Amino acid sequence: MAAPPTVPPEPGRLDRSAAVKSRIRASARVLFGRDGFEATGIRDIAADADVNPALVIRHFGSKEQLFIETVGADASWGDVLDGPLDQLGTRAVRAILDGHRHGHRAFGAIVRASGRPDIHATLRNSIATQLSGPLEAALPGPDAALRAHLFCAQFIGLMVALSVYDDDYLATAPAESVVELYGGALQLTLSHPTPVSLRPRHDGVAAARGIDG
Repeated sequence: MAAPPTVPPEPGRLDRSAAVKSRIRASARVLFGRDGFEATGIRDIAADADVNPALVIRHFGSKEQLFIETVGADASWGDVLDGPLDQLGTRAVRAILDGHRHGHRAFGAIVRASGRPDIHATLRNSIATQLSGPLEAALPGPDAALRAHLFCAQFIGLMVALSVYDDDYLATAPAESVVELYGGALQLTLSHPTPVSLRPRHDGVAAARGIDG
């Protein structure tokens, strides 16, 4: 017996469904960013979006998945790689400061929620696919992977200072000074294709400095 033909949903129902999902995403983005993952419940998001809580689960499956699809999607850093490699350090720092100034809280929310395996995996994957992987491919030299990962560690460190433990001194410091100093440090990490190596300590300080005798 042939299966009955599939009847597509009415266009009006599709439009309403898309509008509901959009409202849920917008509310989730604001509440997760402001209050964090743990303090934000499905009912809070539903109330803010003016929908039934059951619709949140129907469209997104779980609070974790909604978080990943909204806040996780906002944590995009790949754009900092667009541009000359010799200006990446200052460009990256300026992007962090601009995001903080405009209230972008995605990264802080993700770090605070990263004890959950799915969210932790999302954070690791986004760093690898958007930053360390492409940067490693773009850098010359045999130690490209090391320099790419060190760059990411420094890059993320500044975001942690601003978005996780709220360093007020850095947040109010002159932006151009932060860009010059920290951006220069980031660029220095990228600019040395060969790591400095010292002879074993028992060769003496003179040998470590490359002095004969």
